[in-house]
Amino acid sequence: MNTGNISAMAKRGYSRDFTPKTDRRVRIEVDRIPPTLYDAVLAKSKREGISLRALVLKLLTEWVGRRSEGLS
Repeated sequence: MNTGNISAMAKRGYSRDFTPKTDRRVRIEVDRIPPTLYDAVLAKSKREGISLRALVLKLLTEWVGRRSEGLS
């Protein structure tokens, strides 16, 4: 599993670190992202070869871990 280092994250495509354990699938849609922020995130993810899916899942995983440790 990745140690939180973005450079160690999956390069494009689906990361094996986030392989679902069941057949249940969840889709999240984020509305009203500022266009300049989205453009910057997309450009950086392309430069670094990191999928947006892996980036978002890593962020969510770290956030949930901090909350469960009482560090929210």
